[in-house]
Amino acid sequence: MKPRSINIFLLDGDPNGIRVAQISMSTIQAIAFRRNQLKRVRETFPEIARPGVYVLVGGDENEPERQLAYIGESEDVGARLAYHNANETGRDAKGFWTDTVVLISKDENLTKSHARYVEACLIRSVGSNPRWTIPNMKRPSEDAGKLPLPDRAAMDEFVDQTKTLIGALGWDLFRELRGRAPEAAPVPAAVSRSDTAEDLRFFFRGEGFAAEMKLGASGEFVVLAGSRARVRTTPTIPRGTAAMRRTLMETGVLREEGEFLLFTADYSFPSASAAAATVIGASANGRILWMRACRQGCSTWTGAKGRRPVPAGVKACAT
Repeated sequence: MKPRSINIFLLDGDPNGIRVAQISMSTIQAIAFRRNQLKRVRETFPEIARPGVYVLVGGDENEPERQLAYIGESEDVGARLAYHNANETGRDAKGFWTDTVVLISKDENLTKSHARYVEACLIRSVGSNPRWTIPNMKRPSEDAGKLPLPDRAAMDEFVDQTKTLIGALGWDLFRELRGRAPEAAPVPAAVSRSDTAEDLRFFFRGEGFAAEMKLGASGEFVVLAGSRARVRTTPTIPRGTAAMRRTLMETGVLREEGEFLLFTADYSFPSASAAAATVIGASANGRILWMRACRQGCSTWTGAKGRRPVPAGVKACAT
């Protein structure tokens, strides 16, 4: 990812209200608003009557931890959103819809084919984030919005900037949370580490689980492929943790192997506690439970509150 400067205009001075975001020196404009603000947005920003793409965001009533995002395109985005808003009970109703992001081009050069191409690319991109579900009934074909090479290059940049803008507006819809699993991914023993943030490794081991975690570039907590989670859960497991484990199993990030649940790919969690709870199948305080190897990379362990007891079976050093 490259550095970007983003300007966000708050129409009413409310960071949760109607916002307009754009990247410096770019022609792409993103307008974010609540569903019940659609009428005002159409009156204030007549440019949403142009061709563009849009994202309808909401929650899943059956699984509160999972979010839904419908991605669409239209030659007249404002009119299409009005149609969705009025369609309360029809076959294509969007009952989950609470928030909206509209993406258009300020230079008016975006065509229907361009919008179809961008829509198809965005729908495919969400597949790498198991926290989100796409309720689109029809998935784009491989040749959706087929464009000549120069236009395709321009729209690829549009897609890239769209992902950045949606993230800046508060939704991690296009954030890569799942990495590629290595051919062989055992939980490693202690190895040489530096103290830079990118190299920090944390371990959480006990009966029925053995996991390794690193800090991601953006400060997220990434449980590494090959880590093993406990199969059984406690009766008091938090509802959100139970839902997360189900989601990870449904999407193949967690796979049952004998007495363990194996992480088949790297997976990013918003907190150390969420990562620990998913691994152990119970409520957990990740700031205490995850242990860090010492500077020499040996098996002395350090937690968030200083030196901790050495886990069973791990040889401590004298440093």
